[in-house]
Amino acid sequence: MIAIAGVAAGVLALLGVIQFALSGENSAAQPNTTSTTTTSNGVETPDGALETTEPSAEVKVTTGSFKQQRGMLTVEVTRVEAANGRVKLFVTATNASQARMTLPVDGIAVLDDLKRTYAASSSKWDSLVTQGTTTSGTVVLDEKLGTGVNSLTLTFNSISGQFAPTGAAITVTGIPVPK
Repeated sequence: MIAIAGVAAGVLALLGVIQFALSGENSAAQPNTTSTTTTSNGVETPDGALETTEPSAEVKVTTGSFKQQRGMLTVEVTRVEAANGRVKLFVTATNASQARMTLPVDGIAVLDDLKRTYAASSSKWDSLVTQGTTTSGTVVLDEKLGTGVNSLTLTFNSISGQFAPTGAAITVTGIPVPK
């Protein structure tokens, strides 16, 4: 019994050392990066620079509330970041129903105001929105925007769930691209 307690204490101590090592600023387990990216208002972005941009890229930001509600589902874009033609949308989905809904990443499509379509497979989006909750994530366009684009339309296709919107899709229009 004492030997088992000793082993358990040793394992817990080892886990504490590993956790301490991984959380340290100079740990080899974490990349040591510095961000020189700035936003148009001079503050660091909450999520760092767009993952797909060079560290010296200037990140331009638009904030607001661009949303659409269909049935018991609301999708809202609250922030748009753009740098070197790359775009990241900060998205929130609220499920007011009594059953879960799934909004899969492979069902995300973005259309610009010049009618070009962009995929968003590299997005950080948890597709499951449980009943009565809100989930947030980012939608990152896989390609750079074309020249002259002023606004975007975000569509979640292939939504599933007992109370999914009719047509299994929801679209948010008029999302401005920061200039």
